[in-house]
Amino acid sequence: MAMSALTELHTTPSAGREQALRFLLLAAWFGVLSGLVEVSILAVKKFLLHRLVPQGPEVAWMAPLADVLIFAIPALLLSLVARRWPRLATLGMAAFVIAFLGFLSPLLILTWLNKYTGLILAAGLAVQTARLIAAHPDGFYSLARRTLRWMVVLVLGLAIVAQGWPRLAERHALATLPPAPPDAPNVLLIVLDTVRAQSLSLNGYARPTTPQLERLARAGVRFDRAIATAPWTLPSHASMFTGRFPHELSADALRLLDSTYSTLAEVLSVRGYLTAGFVANLFYCTRGSGLSRGFLHYEDYPASPGQIVLSSSLGRALITNNRLRRVVGYYELLNRKDAATLNRDFLRWLSRADRRPFFAFLNYMDAHAPYLPPKPFDAMFAPSKPWRKPFLGAGDRLTRRWWSPPEVQAELDAYDGSIASLDQQIGQLLDELERRGALTNTLVIITSDHGEELFEHGLMSHGSSLYRPSLHVPLLISFPSRVPQGKTVREPVTLRDLPATVVDLLKLEGGTPFPGSSLARYWVGARDPGKGVIDPPLSEARGRPWRPEWFPVHKGDMQSLVDARYHYIRNGDGREELYDFENDPWEKRDLAGSEVGSRVLTRFRTSLRTILARSR
Repeated sequence: MAMSALTELHTTPSAGREQALRFLLLAAWFGVLSGLVEVSILAVKKFLLHRLVPQGPEVAWMAPLADVLIFAIPALLLSLVARRWPRLATLGMAAFVIAFLGFLSPLLILTWLNKYTGLILAAGLAVQTARLIAAHPDGFYSLARRTLRWMVVLVLGLAIVAQGWPRLAERHALATLPPAPPDAPNVLLIVLDTVRAQSLSLNGYARPTTPQLERLARAGVRFDRAIATAPWTLPSHASMFTGRFPHELSADALRLLDSTYSTLAEVLSVRGYLTAGFVANLFYCTRGSGLSRGFLHYEDYPASPGQIVLSSSLGRALITNNRLRRVVGYYELLNRKDAATLNRDFLRWLSRADRRPFFAFLNYMDAHAPYLPPKPFDAMFAPSKPWRKPFLGAGDRLTRRWWSPPEVQAELDAYDGSIASLDQQIGQLLDELERRGALTNTLVIITSDHGEELFEHGLMSHGSSLYRPSLHVPLLISFPSRVPQGKTVREPVTLRDLPATVVDLLKLEGGTPFPGSSLARYWVGARDPGKGVIDPPLSEARGRPWRPEWFPVHKGDMQSLVDARYHYIRNGDGREELYDFENDPWEKRDLAGSEVGSRVLTRFRTSLRTILARSR
């Protein structure tokens, strides 16, 4: 009798409300519990296994809240169904649906578990749980009411710690900051994520994508052949911060940047600099990536409804599902911070900053896929109409083997429009800093962490090869008192030299703790004071066997070198490629099998062995 009364919905309004409240209690209990389990798994990955976890401390309260909200949706729907078809929406059915979501949520975090295996396992556990709850409904509701309040208290406590601890740590760091040298210059490092040099009018591209960067180039030095050390975000940023090659660092697809080598932010903070990072790449530039080390202030994840949804594994699975995106017509990254937001956050911090020199790092994601430039830039390069439905994000770009010419052109139009929009925002930021008088004594560096491939070698996106579109990036350096105006450097340079360059231009006492050579060698008269011959820029891509087998990086670790004329690539299977960097910018003709190529290859092999042996 008790079971019948609980599993069948009565027709009275009060009984309906009671049933809805019971279903919601079920959703709240499973939601908070599964969220806490998710947080526990992430904590084990980060603190015990030292794995890269693309979540901030806010996940401690956002994940439980997101799961409660997600689980409440089927609970409310079942309550409505129960009003019309009481035998369909029983306690057993509600317990199965919500328990299934509750078990699936943490299982989705286990990347080693096949998704279909996870679905079957979650369903099996949900069946047994639903039977147990249906057999003992009063006992379950009593347990849920008693324990839910304590779980909520725990979540609130985690929220207070997650929100308050960084602020306390920043205050303590500020209080113990040593005095800075008098009149020490500021440093502003701007990284335009995923912006390749070959799509910039700054570097000779036919479309007017970067008028603001061209304006800055007239006030400083432009490097026409700047080469990233890696074709994707984390190892490239890690090299820019430490001066080390990717193979010397721990940072890769699964591991964060450890504390083996000092970062530029650490070196400047111990000299009294205020250090702050503002990042829009919320996967590989967050605190969890290790790149925040040395920064007193660091802003990554926004406190927004979108971020709350993405803090749950179920929320991420739904939002990033390409089929669902096509159905609803939504293609934007739910928590993407645009350039205007990043500018606002940085300027707000700068207004509150103490009267000290600062080192600010700004990472912009506006030109990263999916390419969705705002008006009027969405129609700036499109021949007929704005491109509103990109062929979706990394999943499609990395797995689709064939793209039609119209599809590629549409992506290129949107990519160029995104760069033009970002360029305008960079110009507005520099104008505002000029208005505030902050640029006179500021070293400004603008570059990119890597480029982008748009089917030049049958590949889209980045991170899977070492061809020129993935490695050739913009690089501008401006500093009125110590950098010449309007100078262009044609020699190939590596972003690995940026930390040594900053220390040199700031004239810090004690010299540089970073390897590499200051790029100031191109305008101070000496080629490389005290450091000998300059090596050709080395770039690396570590093997990723889980990528499709037709990707170059699938075959193993890759290296490339660029000299004044040629670009050498050594693939993971030992196959070599050679391109004329000067006369074949899109690398359409492989010279490795030619007579000239054979002589050049010998020289590059020797250089590669020497560089790798010296750095290991």
